[in-house]
Order: sequence, then structure tokens, then C-alpha cells
Amino acid sequence: MQMKYTEADFEHVSWHDCHIWGLDLRVGDPDEDDWTSDLVLDIDFITDWICPVGGGGQFRVAPATLAFHGVTDPRIMIDWGESGFQVALHGVSIDRIERERVQEQKVYLDRPYYRWSIRLNWPRAGEIAFGAVGFTQILLAEPVLTTKQHLSLRERNRLTRR
Repeated sequence: MQMKYTEADFEHVSWHDCHIWGLDLRVGDPDEDDWTSDLVLDIDFITDWICPVGGGGQFRVAPATLAFHGVTDPRIMIDWGESGFQVALHGVSIDRIERERVQEQKVYLDRPYYRWSIRLNWPRAGEIAFGAVGFTQILLAEPVLTTKQHLSLRERNRLTRR
């Protein structure tokens, strides 16, 4: 089972319907010569879609961290709408992740730099966009077979020992 993914795997990885549990901005201290600039998503990664003829699909899902490195110009657009403070917070899921090479890049000149767009299923029209040199995704546990495309909070906490 592959437990680590990088930008070299991008063309072969799908994040469709992966649930986002959290977002972390990891910024180093330049005074300590730490130039870390990472945007990290805490996700449930669907490793396998098991869809037999006639329905009744199952999924193998693992908790994972998806960290984008060398992040610039982040733009986070997630709007649940206005309910008059009646509708509780609910899940966010990824539709797709796209990348486009930045032609006239100004940073990381020793390698390709990309404009990334994480399009969301829900909330509708949501997007997380930024520049980044690449990503690292690490599965935090072996995938679990389930009928849902995400883990429950209790299951996730058990698997990650939180």
C-alpha cells in the first residue's frame, strides 16, 4: 500500500469526494532562517472505489495530511451562505484539484512552480487557490473499508490516536 504521494504522482491521484477535516497554515520564522510556507489539509483520502454492478459501493478510506509546499498568494473561498445563524457547520469535500504551470515564475527558479486550485463539491463554488512548488501527502493509517466516502469523527480519532 502506497503511504506517501508527491507531485510526481499528481497525474495518477484523484481527490474527488475526499472530505476536508482541517486546514493548517505552517509558516516558518525567517529570523531563524526557516522559510517554511506550507498549506496543510487534514483529509480523508479515498484509496479505492469499489463499485460493483448493481450498486452498493464501498470505499477504502484513510486519514491523511496533504501538504502543499512553498505556498504563495493563498485565496480561500468557502461560503456556507446566510441562514440567520440556524444551520450548523457541515463537511467540506473536494471535487478536484487542478494545477497549471506558472510561466513567469518569480520563486523556486530551480524547478517548476504551479498555480493550484482545489475546487470544492460543497460548499458550492468553494475554492482554495494558491501557488506552490509541490505537495506531499502522507496516509496516517491503513485504509478502512466503509460504505461512506469519509470516516466518522470517532473512527478518525481512533485511527490517528487523538
